Amino acid sequence: MSYIIYGIPKEYKMNLIERVRTLCPLINPNTSRSITKKQLAYNAIKEEILNNNLPSGTFLVERELCKALDISRTPIREALHQLASEGLVEFIPNRGAFVTGLTYEDIIETYDVREVLEGLATKMFTIHATEPELDELENIYNQMEKALENGNVEELVKYDVKFHRCIIKGCRNDKLKTLIKNINDHVERITNTIKKDQARAITTATHHKNIVNAIIQKDPELAERKMREHIVDSKNYHTKRYNFTK
Repeated sequence: MSYIIYGIPKEYKMNLIERVRTLCPLINPNTSRSITKKQLAYNAIKEEILNNNLPSGTFLVERELCKALDISRTPIREALHQLASEGLVEFIPNRGAFVTGLTYEDIIETYDVREVLEGLATKMFTIHATEPELDELENIYNQMEKALENGNVEELVKYDVKFHRCIIKGCRNDKLKTLIKNINDHVERITNTIKKDQARAITTATHHKNIVNAIIQKDPELAERKMREHIVDSKNYHTKRYNFTK
């Protein structure tokens, strides 16, 4: 694994404050309580890692993060340790904190876990989904088709994410939702490193149509199988296209 020894990219430092203000408002609308400086730093750095603005191997210089976020070193360090516990940052003795690399094994393991968890979530959604939930899922799929017809791959990817979130939200199992949320942070990081093309968009839409049809037919086993097939195919797609660092 090689590391970007020059540290945080210049454009990241220049734009971080504005991104933080957008991503991490000082007042959390769900709780109406101020979030801590550690949480502010954690949210901002994590978002940049997941979006690949801080790519694998980036040296996370604490003093630069402190200056960019206008936060003291202790909350920054606490945020980095939390990210390390989630596998997004690693501390190397006598060197500091770096964004973790992505290996072939990382992608395989991530998608293997995702396959099982989202397959189960799809099965549970099929069993429990209400008519409004089914309507919402169908509407999302219709938006995917419209994006495909317009050749808008970026829009299709957006509705792809909404499609999966709709199923997870309706699976009626909070522990399963938590497990999927944790693994999907890593999935998001993987998918954001590879630009999707029209051919992949067509494949994705076809898979989602098969999943929707199985759910509407109220066939939990078929729906689970179609979701798992989709995720296995996605795993193969990303392992073939990811530029692994030696």
